[in-house]
Amino acid sequence: MLTWWNADLVTLALLVVLLSGYLLALGPLRERLMPGVVVPRGRIVAYLSGVVLLALALLSPLDTLGREYLLTARVAQILIIVTFVAPLLMIGLPDELAQRLLPVRSWREAAGTPLFVVIMVLAFNTIVLFWQIPRYYDLAAQNTLWHNVANLSYLLAGVLTWWPLLTPADRRGRMSSPLQMAYLALESLPIDVFGIAIIFAPGVLYSVYANAPRITGLSAIVDQQIAGALLALPGNLLDILFMSIIFFVWIDRIEQAQRQRERAEIERELAAESTTRTTDEAADRKAGDADVTPVDATD
Repeated sequence: MLTWWNADLVTLALLVVLLSGYLLALGPLRERLMPGVVVPRGRIVAYLSGVVLLALALLSPLDTLGREYLLTARVAQILIIVTFVAPLLMIGLPDELAQRLLPVRSWREAAGTPLFVVIMVLAFNTIVLFWQIPRYYDLAAQNTLWHNVANLSYLLAGVLTWWPLLTPADRRGRMSSPLQMAYLALESLPIDVFGIAIIFAPGVLYSVYANAPRITGLSAIVDQQIAGALLALPGNLLDILFMSIIFFVWIDRIEQAQRQRERAEIERELAAESTTRTTDEAADRKAGDADVTPVDATD
C-alpha cells in the first residue's frame, strides 16, 4: 500500500498552485488585491481543508485503487472532489478576491439568471458523464495525462455545479432559497440515473476492471454495482441534507423579517402615541395659560 501513493508532478504542481496562490493573496499581496480586508478564519480553514482533501484524494492509495482495481474507489474519489473539495475551495475564496478573478460585473451577476443555471447543470452532467463512457474511461485509467485531465475536469465540474449556490463575488446574484432547493433536487438527476443503470448492467462496463486482479473479495460486477449505488444514493442524501439546511435558514430568515416588521410597527405606534401625547400636553398648557386672569399692576 505504501508504494501506491501517487507522486505525479502535474498533480503536485496543481496543489502547489492552489495553495501558494491563496497564501500569496492573503499574505504579501493582500494589501494590493484586498486593501483593508480581514479574511475570516473560517474561510481560510475551509480553503485549506479543500486543498488537503484534494491532495488526499489524488495522491493517496485511493487514486491507485481507482485507476487499476476498483470502480468503487474511483467513484468515491470523484464524489470527494465534486461534493466536498469544490465547495470548500469556493467558500474559502474571499468575495473581494473573487471580484479580482472575475473583473466583469455581468459575470458575477450571471448566476442569478435561469439560463446560466441551466448551462451550469448541463455542463456539470456532461463533463461527469463524458468520462463515464467506457472508451474514455479506460483511456483515463491507462494514460496518466488523460487521468490528470479527467481529475481536473471533475474539479471544474464541481465548481460549476456549486456556482449557482455559492456564487463567489456577488451574493446578490444567488438564487432564492426555494430555487436553491429545487436546484439541488434536479441538478444531478442524469448522474443518478446513470448510477442506477450501472447497478443493473448485465456486464462489466470497463475493461480495466474486468481484467484487474481481484485484491478484495468483490467480483468486478459487484464492485460496479456498489459504485452505481455510490453515484445514486450518497449524492441524494447530501442533497436532502443541504435542502434541509437551506429550508430552515429560509424559514428563520422569514421569521426574523416578520419580527423586524412587527418591531417597526410597534415603534411607529409608540412614536405616534408619543407625538399625540405631546401635542395634547402642549394644547393643555396653552389652554391653561389662556385661562389665567392677568393681574392689574395698579392694584
